[in-house]
Amino acid sequence: SHSYGINHHRTTTMNEALTLLKIEKLMKKVTNKTYRLQELKSDLNRLREDAKLIYDSNRVYSPRIQAYFDLLPEFIKKDNEDIFSNHDAFKQFQIELRKEQSSFLSNNKKKRERNWEPFREYFEDMVSHHCKLLLVRVDLNYPSETHPGVTKFAEHIKVLLKRIHDKDTIFKDQIGYAYRLEQGGKSRGYHCHLLVIYNGSTHCKDSYYGHEIGRLWKEKITQGCGGFFNCNQASNKQSYRNKGTLGIGMIKRCNEKSVRNAFEVIRYLARSEKADQYLRVWWKKKSQFNMAKNQWKGIDPKKP
Repeated sequence: SHSYGINHHRTTTMNEALTLLKIEKLMKKVTNKTYRLQELKSDLNRLREDAKLIYDSNRVYSPRIQAYFDLLPEFIKKDNEDIFSNHDAFKQFQIELRKEQSSFLSNNKKKRERNWEPFREYFEDMVSHHCKLLLVRVDLNYPSETHPGVTKFAEHIKVLLKRIHDKDTIFKDQIGYAYRLEQGGKSRGYHCHLLVIYNGSTHCKDSYYGHEIGRLWKEKITQGCGGFFNCNQASNKQSYRNKGTLGIGMIKRCNEKSVRNAFEVIRYLARSEKADQYLRVWWKKKSQFNMAKNQWKGIDPKKP
């Protein structure tokens, strides 16, 4: 396995998410029909030092980024060398990369569609077993100046999930959860959209829970380098309420509108429609979206 940049840990992690976005932007330009082949070598070269610091062959990269690494002198295969000198070979390369990128995006979309069905069922079952649910939504992220690399991010998420599973501290009474991991396309690096659900008959302080989950992430799990946004804070909920779309906080089964809004919230969590919100790098076997096991599946809510 190739892994560069062991001694450059600090600089790499700071720039990893950003470097990936720069590579992606460059390769998008390279696949443009009007791109001039004679600029390829020097364009690739410009990001080469940063790119070599973050490359790791154990990870899976999105197509544009993988294509970039495949063209570096360190990794290029003999058959690909004529891409730099032969116009037809270069055109072929462009066509293939455009195809790969678009099928990558449409596969992403399909995956998100597949998330939705079991998640919808899960939430439906939960609603039928509880007359009140307390939905807490927190976005867990990092300020740009303390942004870690993807390995650190994965470790932080693992700790978070263990705490949720073990019903540790603030998660003591959770009855359900779901999360999705993303990388923003503008400059927001790696982040996690988290939903934690409590029994609304015994819990009501959703803003407090949101804040405490955020604090746990910021102070304990990431040891001060994380950031968070508490979607349940009063001002945020008020803006949803004004639009008639409030679907977090206290959701009463008897209030059809708020149940409908809650379904929208979870639909968005499962199927974010933003095309540029995806992880540019991850591992084959690790999930990017998951939820708790549906413990109510097939159980009749009317029976004691």
